[in-house]
Amino acid sequence: MPMTSEQTVLHLLEQNRNRYLSGQEVANTLHITRSAVWKAIESLRDQGHVIEGISRRGYRLLTATTDLQKERLAGLLPSFEVHLFDSLDSTNRYAKVLASEHPEKPALVVATYQSGGRGRLGRSFFSPKGGLYLSVLLPKAFNLESAQLITSAASVAALQAIEQVGGMRCQIKWVNDLYLEGRKVCGILTEGVLGVESGRLSAVVVGIGINFCIPQAAFPLELQGTATSLFDGPSSVPASFDANLLVASLVKNLHALVSKLPDRSFLSVYRERSLLLGRKVTVHQDRQTFSATAVSIDDEAHLVVQDDQGRQSVLSSAEISIRLEV
Repeated sequence: MPMTSEQTVLHLLEQNRNRYLSGQEVANTLHITRSAVWKAIESLRDQGHVIEGISRRGYRLLTATTDLQKERLAGLLPSFEVHLFDSLDSTNRYAKVLASEHPEKPALVVATYQSGGRGRLGRSFFSPKGGLYLSVLLPKAFNLESAQLITSAASVAALQAIEQVGGMRCQIKWVNDLYLEGRKVCGILTEGVLGVESGRLSAVVVGIGINFCIPQAAFPLELQGTATSLFDGPSSVPASFDANLLVASLVKNLHALVSKLPDRSFLSVYRERSLLLGRKVTVHQDRQTFSATAVSIDDEAHLVVQDDQGRQSVLSSAEISIRLEV
C-alpha cells in the first residue's frame, strides 16, 4: 500500500530532526506541491504531532515517535513481511503460525501489549503497554548446533540496537537477558519450527521483549527492584527518539549476525558485555543449587562456572537458571 502525503512528510521530518526543512525543500524532495505540504503538516498536527514552523527557516518535528507505524517499518525492512498489532496474546505464537503457512517468508510480528507473553522455561513474561514485543521469523534450514547460538546473537543484536538508537549501554546476563543499570530491560526467547515433511529445523522464531517506556511505578512490587525500562514513561522519551528505528535496527542487526552465525564473531561482544563473568552466581540445575564463579563463555555460548572446590561445569541454557549473588 503506497504511503499517504502525511506519512511521507512525517517520514522526511523524522529523518531530519536535527535541522529545519523549508516547505519548498519538502515539496521538491517528495515531488508534491507546497499546498500539499502545508495540508500534510496541518493534518499531522491534528493527529497530535508537534511540528515547529518558523518563517524563513521551515519545519521541524519536536515530538518523539513512540508509536510504531506499519508503513514505516515496511519501508525500513523491505525484506520482511510486517505484522503490527496494538495487542496480541503472543508474538512468538503468531510468528509460528506464519511459519507453518508460509515457511519461506521472513516476517516481523510486533505488538505493544501481550496478554500471554512467555519467557524461558515456560515462565510468564510481564508484557504491559509501554513495551515493544517483537518476534522475527527466520525461515532457514539451520542445523541444530547453529540454532543454539541464535539466542546469544539476538542478545548482541538487541544490545547494539539500543546503543545505536538510544545511546544506552546494556549488559548481557547469560543467556538471554539485557540489563540496564543493574536491572532487566529486555528478554529473549528463541523457538524452533520443524518442517512437516523433513522433520528438520526449517525456521526459527526469535522473540524479543523490550521494556520501552513503562513507568517504573507500573511494575509489580516484586519486579520494581529487578526490572526497568529504557524510559520512565512516555513523557520521558526524548523528542529525537523513534521507536520504529529501534525495531528496524534490531531486526537488521539480527539478520546480519545470523547470516554469518557459524563464524561466531558476535561472541566477542557477548563476552565483553557479560554481566556475569568474574562474578559469583547461584546455579539452579535440575533439583540442585550451588554457588560458583562464572569464568568464561565457550564457543557454543555455554557458560563455564567453577565451584568453591575448583571443579568446572559447562552449563547449557536449557538446563539451568542463574542468579547473581549480591
